[in-house]
Amino acid sequence: MKAILISLLLIVFTSCQHFLKNKKTQKTNAQQVETKNIANEFSYWVEAVNRKNIYSIKDFYLPESIKIISSDSKLSGPTEIAEYYALHSDDIKSISSLYLVKASKEKNIDYELIKYETQNGRSYAELLIWRLKNGNKYREFEFVSEVSEETNNNEEPITKRRNLWVELCNTHNPKNLVNTLYSSNSIYFNHKPIINGQENLIKEYSYMKDENYKLTLNPLKMFFVNDKLVYEIGQCEGTYKGKYILVWKKESDGEWRVFIDSNI
Repeated sequence: MKAILISLLLIVFTSCQHFLKNKKTQKTNAQQVETKNIANEFSYWVEAVNRKNIYSIKDFYLPESIKIISSDSKLSGPTEIAEYYALHSDDIKSISSLYLVKASKEKNIDYELIKYETQNGRSYAELLIWRLKNGNKYREFEFVSEVSEETNNNEEPITKRRNLWVELCNTHNPKNLVNTLYSSNSIYFNHKPIINGQENLIKEYSYMKDENYKLTLNPLKMFFVNDKLVYEIGQCEGTYKGKYILVWKKESDGEWRVFIDSNI
């Protein structure tokens, strides 16, 4: 009996030592991630993603959270998003915040542009919408694309298209605006169910028909992800005043069009 008791104690002791060793190793691995200008909630998110811990990853998302993979692939809610990261993400080696702005103080919403590098040497840029709820920050919307370091950062074509956007918006013809400047598979996010496609967006933008409606777009931050994709965070002025996000995509005909549009 005494021998059995000693054996059980040894098993418990060995298990505890193994658990503590694993915790120590996990902590060491998490600390190896290089961070710059990021808040604690970001470093904790990286730690959860690198450990492929679905339950920990879920804690950073709301029931209504959205992750855009592509025009025809969208993930909704904590479970779908966490499972995607656990199955498809590479370990993150370094991460930095390139731009952070308060989008709405009243609604507790921030916009952030993040860049990170994975252990296999690939770089990614992420557009992120944060929502503060019950004292915690949650990732409400995210879109990630791989970065090309050889991108031609020529803002002139985007500036011309943005100016055309403002011009068409202020002629009070949302159909012309959307058909001219939005991808056929465009995505619009306004903190409610996602709107897909031109026809649905034309209906959403029907308020632009008001002859008194006026708007200008002033970019605050632009990031050239690659030769066919540009992220933009900016300020709307006019009838509506608030922050906006645009993802510009260069399509097969050589024209830049809006792939993702979001505002508050």
